[in-house]
Amino acid sequence: MTRVCSKQGRYMKKKRQSTVEPVFGTLKEYVGLRKINTLGIEQANKVMHMAAIAYNLKKYLKFITKTTKVELNHLASSFSK
Repeated sequence: MTRVCSKQGRYMKKKRQSTVEPVFGTLKEYVGLRKINTLGIEQANKVMHMAAIAYNLKKYLKFITKTTKVELNHLASSFSK
């Protein structure tokens, strides 16, 4: 408890809540990763790494399609002038 009450502890907790915990919540609620059906911590780490990679790829692909559409719209408007 004293670790969380310190200034650095509050900072780290705030940072963790804004970066890591939303990802775990998304994986749990929407991807169905409520249980990891493997034996051992190494296998569980592999499952979590694969889930995190899939989550990041999904976000990256969504970002790429948005930027591509914006660039195409900009390109099309410059040709029409």
